[in-house]
Amino acid sequence: MSVRTRLMPYPEKRALENAAFTLGLVPTGIHTVLLPVWCAEVRATVTEGQPYELIDRFIERGVADGGLGSAEELASFLALDPALVRQALAFLTAIDHVTEQDGRIALTELGRRSVWDGTRYTVTRDDRRRLYFDGFQSRPLTAAHYTSATVTLLSGDEPVPEGDPGSMPPWLMPLPLMPRVFRPEAVLELADHPRRAHFNLPPGIENPECVGVPECLHLPAYAVRAVEGDGRVRHLVYTQAHDGEHDADLSAACEETPEFVTILWNEETGAAPRIGERIGKWLSRRELAQYPPVRDRHGAWRVTLPPDRFLGEGPVGPADVGSYVVLGGAFFQLWCTDRDARAWALVERLDACLGARLRRDPGDVRARVESLCRQLELGPVGLDTLCRAAGQAGKHRLAERLRDARSAEQEQEQEQAIRKRRK
Repeated sequence: MSVRTRLMPYPEKRALENAAFTLGLVPTGIHTVLLPVWCAEVRATVTEGQPYELIDRFIERGVADGGLGSAEELASFLALDPALVRQALAFLTAIDHVTEQDGRIALTELGRRSVWDGTRYTVTRDDRRRLYFDGFQSRPLTAAHYTSATVTLLSGDEPVPEGDPGSMPPWLMPLPLMPRVFRPEAVLELADHPRRAHFNLPPGIENPECVGVPECLHLPAYAVRAVEGDGRVRHLVYTQAHDGEHDADLSAACEETPEFVTILWNEETGAAPRIGERIGKWLSRRELAQYPPVRDRHGAWRVTLPPDRFLGEGPVGPADVGSYVVLGGAFFQLWCTDRDARAWALVERLDACLGARLRRDPGDVRARVESLCRQLELGPVGLDTLCRAAGQAGKHRLAERLRDARSAEQEQEQEQAIRKRRK
């Protein structure tokens, strides 16, 4: 594997923000990990459906409904060239739709099913494909992990580069996690799963069975340890496939694995005595040492700066208000008590994210606005208000996006009101 600047396509703070301000948890630690993933080669029978070619459809209907049993009878009835009919019958025989019995053409079971459904089914036997399962519970990974353009699975001959840990950035030092033994019955469990297509096994794939010995790959991820309001500890997994949102399926598998939970706990408790010192060094290098970090009751750290420190060309900018700074497995939040500074940060953050990641669905825009308002402790802020603020700041593209989202939102509200009156 060539040395790359990151194993993950987005920064750690995106995962922390999702845990804190979308899920409502209090993050206490974050680590880059290489999750073990079993890659199993599976042999199966695959049934696929495609639209009929016109001639093929009429030929099979002629056999099924008209009792026509020879190429000549079909050609005469359909007013087609006998040679063309024989060619079509040869193809339908090859895909197991028709057969000859006692000199007469008849439909096979697959052919009868195809005529009944109006879909030309074909069956591929001994189809081979790869399926991914997590390395702890042997649970299937979602279909999103099969997109090679966005997801990188590292094989055993692609180790993370080694070096002096003191000089390496944290994303090149993932925590070592060992897999458990793969459960072969996981393939059969997936075949019976009601949401099997969600895990990349479409309904047309039948009788899958594992072939050979599964290969252990590794999936880069962020593991966030967080606390709920009632004190329950959560362990969230963020992968390349979910773009800053936690992977619910992998998180559940990891939370049920004691060795995973223990490793994160050991890393967090081992690093705890040095966190304050590391934050202090970060502040000193940026001439901010006069602003000491403060720790809350859950152990999370925050550094409060005056508004002028977020302006100009200093070490932090307007968009950094409320954001996290990650120092390996430790982190702290940059803060400002000035509401105007936080409101300006909201506009800056929206300008950066709306054009970069979010779709045009108004629900996505609304969700992002609400998440950022929670992060910046601003309370509810309307899209109309944000649109005016964006325009005043000269961010016309953002203002247009917010205006479009508000218009779409109003249309949805009107439709809901109409449906409600009709009821």
